[in-house]
Amino acid sequence: MKKTLLFTIALIAVGCAVSDSVSRDGGARTTGRLVIAGGGLQADNSAVYQSIVDARAGDGPLCVVPTASSDPEASMERAVATLTGYGGVGSVKGILISTENPSQAQDPSVVAEVRTCSGFFFTGGSQSRIVDVFLPGGDTTEAYRALWQQWQEGAVVSGSSAGAAMMSRVMIAGGSSADAVTHGVRLPDGDGVHIREGMGFFELGMLDQHFLARGRIGRILVSTLQENSPQIGLGIDENTALVVDGDSAWVVGASGVVVVDGRSVQRTGPSRGLGLRMSLVGAGDLLDLRTLSVQRERTKNPMPVTETSIELPEDPFARWVFLHLMVDLASSSIQEATFALSEANLRVLEDEGFSASMAGPTGGIEGTPAGFSAGPFKVDLLQGSAGN
Repeated sequence: MKKTLLFTIALIAVGCAVSDSVSRDGGARTTGRLVIAGGGLQADNSAVYQSIVDARAGDGPLCVVPTASSDPEASMERAVATLTGYGGVGSVKGILISTENPSQAQDPSVVAEVRTCSGFFFTGGSQSRIVDVFLPGGDTTEAYRALWQQWQEGAVVSGSSAGAAMMSRVMIAGGSSADAVTHGVRLPDGDGVHIREGMGFFELGMLDQHFLARGRIGRILVSTLQENSPQIGLGIDENTALVVDGDSAWVVGASGVVVVDGRSVQRTGPSRGLGLRMSLVGAGDLLDLRTLSVQRERTKNPMPVTETSIELPEDPFARWVFLHLMVDLASSSIQEATFALSEANLRVLEDEGFSASMAGPTGGIEGTPAGFSAGPFKVDLLQGSAGN
């Protein structure tokens, strides 16, 4: 019988059922692929970069768009150089559309350039800069129309960090996990998690990035608990990407993607609820976007249970802590971890049908098992004694 650990926050993780129903070749693709990278993308990550280069449509260049960056020219030059190393000389070019000159998004010569692209890569920075330039005040620019048309005709749309976050229709634009759990959803100049419109390429749910590295589980839980927001959230970790092809997706790179499903949650108050489900989809795993079922990479082995206790951290939102928490739960006889924060109680527990797998006991990010996958977890975020 597994013990229950109590701590000072109540955190509950949510998961996806594991099945064999997903195929990378399933279903006809009517748009280009999305390659959604979680930031911290290393130049030697061939799995991610090759996924971008291989998804191009036609003979045109792969176009780097540095709109999110505070130094767009330098950001564009770095990305062009890295992608050229995978695509070959002449295969990549930059299109300098930036907040410094937002009128470029209406410039006919720039729009004509966009129409030549076989794919797009959006650099990191601030996702709000991308939306403010391409969809100022919610209005569509000619560059956005051209970008959308190219994607509809098969061009890949890819991006890292801010270039990933901007892809969802409803976008997480800022705020820490601690602020989200304490204050809920905020206006642009307040505390809490900031949610606004995105670019609309990924319609299933909200996307977040730098996810496990920066402890962003709290802000995606709060975001999915909003009645008027998408009830599904996907958190993509650093140096990792989710490749989306129609209704199918798969994970490539160094870490994994956390899928949070709030469609069956029981709301108990503003930004609070019981019964979120969560899974970590590891590298090599397939995700069916219609059902959120996961097919784990066939060569992975079950995670052995080797421990009878775990040591809970003080801050579940600190860097990499939530990843280690999932590994600890999967490798021990402990099934539940509960934290009590001043404003909320967070509980994470293994849900019915829980299992964990790995490609190897070492070699994963931050000293974790390679190819680590786990779920489903159940997550509850409840009101704390000093809550709002």
